[in-house]
Amino acid sequence: MINVGVVEICIKEHYMVVNAIVKTYASNRANNVFIFTTPETMELLIGQGNNQENIQYVILREGEKLNRYFEKINSYPLNRLHYTTVYKYYRHFHQFQPNKDCEIFFHFHNVDKWFKSAWCIQIKRLWKVLFVDSGKVNILYQLKFSLRDLYWDYFRKQLIRKMSKDGTMFIVLSDAQRFHISKYLDVKRTIVFPSLIYEPKYHKDLSGDNKKIRVCIPGLVDQNKKEYSILLDLLERDIDFYSKYYVFDLLGFLPPREKELSNRIKKLIKIGLDILYYEYFIDVEIFDLELYKCDIILSNILMEEKGSIQRKETAAVFHMIRGAKPGIFPTRFLLDDVFKDSVVKFNDYRELHDFFIGLTKNPEELNRLKSLALKASLQNSPSMLIDRIL
Repeated sequence: MINVGVVEICIKEHYMVVNAIVKTYASNRANNVFIFTTPETMELLIGQGNNQENIQYVILREGEKLNRYFEKINSYPLNRLHYTTVYKYYRHFHQFQPNKDCEIFFHFHNVDKWFKSAWCIQIKRLWKVLFVDSGKVNILYQLKFSLRDLYWDYFRKQLIRKMSKDGTMFIVLSDAQRFHISKYLDVKRTIVFPSLIYEPKYHKDLSGDNKKIRVCIPGLVDQNKKEYSILLDLLERDIDFYSKYYVFDLLGFLPPREKELSNRIKKLIKIGLDILYYEYFIDVEIFDLELYKCDIILSNILMEEKGSIQRKETAAVFHMIRGAKPGIFPTRFLLDDVFKDSVVKFNDYRELHDFFIGLTKNPEELNRLKSLALKASLQNSPSMLIDRIL
């Protein structure tokens, strides 16, 4: 039996990361899981079925002193404690001293933020705000954010130095991220663990009745993170073909700042393209249902310059796991070996177009990829993942 604590008091939107780790530990009924979190995050987690007998919530109440709340954590007989997100409260995490026999697991989201100069990161970010996005964003807010992050960085660097010395285990999202972090930490202290997991109990394949091939592009619709313009150029050049055979689901929030992109999408819909988009945040249950309807996931992520280390992950990888769907990724994007058979790579968008044509001529290829995707997802289910973290 293991008594596991999971701390998520920073970003409620990361509750699916908590869901992944909690479901994995709780899959063994002998384990007890204590979730230290806020009322809002607890509600979201219960909505995902995290309410069985071996799960207990310890709530951070409004107005409660953080130092006292952290002291409360030590009143539980924990063998392990996971920090799924550390943000804003860096000083409190740094000052907290867990019980001597409690092993700490720290989850990385953005590796560079913890090891690189905050000055360099914020100067680069503000240059973009002032000279690229000027007029599209609140500059005063962006300046305040940068100043606040520079203050936080003092405690952030103290915390990572402390954890680097005290035997903390580090959770990363992929082998590529593990390779990147090897410059800073001993990789023997890292564990690759996904932020989304495959849950056989909840999964449904709703793509069987599709009349057209449904391509899902999950995540925030942001031209700074993904290459939407070139993709839309591709669809527009052969609009009769794509209108006849394909549906493209932009399964994520299309923010007001992306006015040009929004106008272009609406224009293409009017002339016949079948594109789904959302001008609001999508509830996770609705998101899952729409994900289950798709046939294949496309990652049109913007890549770093050729030859650079891959520093970022994309949610598309974890949605492949969640939905048991095959994927299409740029050739230079590094994926873990588990996906090698269920993902198709493309060098450029002309090659992507050829692949889309090929799927319409050979429907069995899509079925083959789906079958391989299910095998990959089964390896990322709680019963298979638990040995990875024990």
